Amino acid sequence: MKKIIQIIIGNVLMAFAISTLILDNSIVVGGVSGISTVFHFYTGISVSLCVGIINIALFIIGFCFLGKAFAMKTLVSTFLFPILLEFFNQQPYLHGLLNDQLLICILGGFLLGLGIGLVLKAGGSTGGFDILALIVEKNFKVPVTLLVNGIDAAILVLQISFHSAPEIIYGIMTILITAYMMNYLLSSGKGCVQVLVMSKEIERMKTMILNDMDAGVTLLDGKSGFYGNETEVVLTILPYRKLPDLKDKIKEIDEKAFIIVSHVEEVSGNGFTYSKEMREVLS
Repeated sequence: MKKIIQIIIGNVLMAFAISTLILDNSIVVGGVSGISTVFHFYTGISVSLCVGIINIALFIIGFCFLGKAFAMKTLVSTFLFPILLEFFNQQPYLHGLLNDQLLICILGGFLLGLGIGLVLKAGGSTGGFDILALIVEKNFKVPVTLLVNGIDAAILVLQISFHSAPEIIYGIMTILITAYMMNYLLSSGKGCVQVLVMSKEIERMKTMILNDMDAGVTLLDGKSGFYGNETEVVLTILPYRKLPDLKDKIKEIDEKAFIIVSHVEEVSGNGFTYSKEMREVLS
């Protein structure tokens, strides 16, 4: 139920951003919404109706070629998104709220990326032309990212004829902000820090990290490049909030300890994300 609610909220944010901010201010957009804008310009058919028709067609194609499991992930977004898009289109008080194109671009990209991120984080899928890209990748081994970017680029080109240069530039900015926000949301809360410690006090370092920092430790074999002597290296991964305390404790043990700190996007598995009880069972 939590995942379904999260997918619904994500679709609400996407529909709101596209209807009241992006399309309302003639900013170019990619994906199904972008190609629907092209159809709307040349045929007069409403954008939400075009989105619905294309989404349903792609859903059927995905069901046939990618299977039931994938189709179920796209089910909610396929039917809910065009309904929400039409709903927001019919609310005049929600349109024309902002006049600053740059602010609209930033806010639109932020909300759109947040919405997509929520859907993907809940295990759902926004569907769209990603379905075609996945089918081609499955059968012809062409990278999905290359196909998706190629389709979006083609859709942007199709909109050049009825958009001004600033609208196109703002559209590209919106797409970049959307991608950044989506990636940030998908990795948020999972980023950690990896610390490598080289010292003569390896045993004390290991005991301190295990007991005081409540973190796991891996001992790596190393060799000094200058002296050529064998040594051990302590490797640990822990949340950022524990890093200052760890560095202080390392210096207390060995002021000359060599420390390497690097960012880690995500960590999972035994010894980190499992509970202590589960760790004991798995060990």
